[in-house]
Amino acid sequence: MAKITLQNVSKQYKGGEIQALKQINLEIEDGKFFCLLGPAGAGKTTTIKLIAGVEPLDSGKIFMDDQEITDLLPNQRDVAVAFETYALYPQRTVRENLAFPLRAPLRKKEWSEQQIQARVEEVAKLLGIDDLLDRLPRQLSGGQRQRVALGRALVRKPKAYLFDEPIAHLDAKLRHRMRGELRRIQLELGITTVYTTPDQLEALSLADQMAILNEGKIEQIGTPSEIYQHPANLFVARFVGDPPMNILRSEVQGEEAYLFGQTKLHLPDHIRSKLAAADIQRDLMIGVRPRDIKLVAPSSEQALLRGQVKYVQVLGETSILTIVMDSHEVRIKMNTQDAPNRGEAVGLNFAVQDCHFFDPRTELRLD
Repeated sequence: MAKITLQNVSKQYKGGEIQALKQINLEIEDGKFFCLLGPAGAGKTTTIKLIAGVEPLDSGKIFMDDQEITDLLPNQRDVAVAFETYALYPQRTVRENLAFPLRAPLRKKEWSEQQIQARVEEVAKLLGIDDLLDRLPRQLSGGQRQRVALGRALVRKPKAYLFDEPIAHLDAKLRHRMRGELRRIQLELGITTVYTTPDQLEALSLADQMAILNEGKIEQIGTPSEIYQHPANLFVARFVGDPPMNILRSEVQGEEAYLFGQTKLHLPDHIRSKLAAADIQRDLMIGVRPRDIKLVAPSSEQALLRGQVKYVQVLGETSILTIVMDSHEVRIKMNTQDAPNRGEAVGLNFAVQDCHFFDPRTELRLD
């Protein structure tokens, strides 16, 4: 187990044309499950590679506990890595691939052959690949190969696990089960785990703490609850949440914000103070989660907005509605049994305490 610290870490590719990471500062606490969440190209895999030592950084330092590991070789860092690309030995069976980390020179004296076989079979059974142990990688499906790659990391107990989208190629049912198993294993062993994913639901369900990466920069660090409830900026607000937060442009007039030029929303005192401090005179971005918007009759006085149902996406017990108002669209998440039909006129209501307020110039959160 170990604390992992990145100080001002930067990484470039193609002679500086691509800035993969830009002055990253990150502290991953000992024994925590830490998720790096972001879209493709955000720098997630690069971060894993730098911590693992498989690529050199351009500037900055990396520490494991109080020891700097920036210049250490990968086999000197005592981390176990599982990449999305599998990286299996094609000439070795599944059994041999799983056993390989335990037979490495640094650990050769720690494990007897009997212990190695027992551990391999234990991990294989956990991952549901115990009937594949004598096959070669070319005889496996993509999902089976990914489970072997994950097993090769889990087979030993290092200071840290580094998982780069380790279950991305599994089917939905197996992916759900594997998330639970990974979390259980991490809690039982207490091993520091860094896990990358572009799936915000996966990160929210797994992480003790998480960092949102975007174009090589950290947008926000916090617990899943903190990030969901208090997104630091518009990027995080739109990226975390399913469906994404609705972002509505409004015009400020005195103590009121006018949505779509007609609906008045009374602004809280602390938001008006923030607007004054930020010298925001007119425009204001207001975010509302789809789950916080309620349907009312279009003729009701409670209707802040009025529109027409454009789409209804049924997801079992819940449905996602797309409401169109002139050229604007708003999404709502609600119980399927209460959902209106496509084409119906509806009114929308939400509470000001459920709103998130953002500076349109900096895109930063105001409260």
